[in-house]
Amino acid sequence: MSQLTINNFNPKKIKWLKDYYGNPTAYYPLKVPGVTTVLGDMIVDPEYLKFIEEVGEEKAKQITEAAWHRGTAMHSFIENFVKELAKSKDPSMALQHTQQVSPMLLEQEGVPMEKIDKGRELFLNFYYSDYANSYTDLIGTELVLYSPSLFYRGKTDVFFNENGIGRVITDFKTTSKFIVKGSVKEQIYKHQLGAYAIAAEEMFAEKQVKIAKASILAVHTKSALIQEIVCQGDELEEHKEAFKTIVKAWHIKNNQGFLFDERA
Repeated sequence: MSQLTINNFNPKKIKWLKDYYGNPTAYYPLKVPGVTTVLGDMIVDPEYLKFIEEVGEEKAKQITEAAWHRGTAMHSFIENFVKELAKSKDPSMALQHTQQVSPMLLEQEGVPMEKIDKGRELFLNFYYSDYANSYTDLIGTELVLYSPSLFYRGKTDVFFNENGIGRVITDFKTTSKFIVKGSVKEQIYKHQLGAYAIAAEEMFAEKQVKIAKASILAVHTKSALIQEIVCQGDELEEHKEAFKTIVKAWHIKNNQGFLFDERA
């Protein structure tokens, strides 16, 4: 292995903990980025740059924050609906449950009421779509993921079994524009799905879990359209390999290339 070097080494970050034998051992934290951080740092999205140029950085920040609140609200309604549906198998009961629970939780999180209302509106578009009953065989929601081999983390919205397909990971997003096939935005989303699939398979390796399909449901904010971006089969494998290359490049850029010197 090449000599380990870390720029901006800070001895104050060292923690002394006992090892297996009770001996004091020094530990230094690694940078473990989120999937979106990796992709945001390593891939330039020309649409986003154009957006910044058109509205300015300050306005862009305000719009992004508003979109975050709106997305948080929609996620809450969908998550509470899906969890209740998996238990009751009754869509009407699940709808009533999320309508009661989600607004209270969102208010506690400080989400503005107008964004809660918008999130409810987007959720209802989801509820009246063909996707709403897809998650009855639910494994989990808000699944925290990490890769012990590539040192990144993430979170996916639902993990479930799809009849005739197998294990599936799905993420929900809001979008104000149609995501064009072959665009940088679509490629980023598919790399994200590849990253989630890698992490899930590594975390559940002992149970020999294989992600058969990964998808993003993009709920449009200006229409009732829901756009599905799907990765499965050879395409999913391609994006898993692409993300491996990207995340290794991120670690090299951040002075952590030593993590892969023996395994590259």
